[in-house]
Amino acid sequence: MRNNKGQALIEFVIILPVIILLFFSFIDLGRIILENNKLEGITSIAIEEYQKDKDYDDIENYLADMGYKNITVDIYKNGDITTITLTKNVDLITPGMDKIIADPYVVKVERTINNE
Repeated sequence: MRNNKGQALIEFVIILPVIILLFFSFIDLGRIILENNKLEGITSIAIEEYQKDKDYDDIENYLADMGYKNITVDIYKNGDITTITLTKNVDLITPGMDKIIADPYVVKVERTINNE
């Protein structure tokens, strides 16, 4: 009988980096989706503050006071339409993932409202 323990160890060592990369990639993907959902949720807060005649600095500070840090608010007015954009950078933890997607990955949520 032959001992196949050495072969199994070599196969494990070859496949382990792939498994680790997949694991961290799923974590990064989850973090990106989570940040996108957070931004979607707080967009209504930013719109309410904008409708109280606050500018983007005031809205950013208000969101930071509520615990939403490092969010950039952009407001673009075009006639009767105003576009409010919230962006946040997500730093990737997966080694080599920056070759596939940008590091940091920019999560961007945009909402368009009518000026009343």
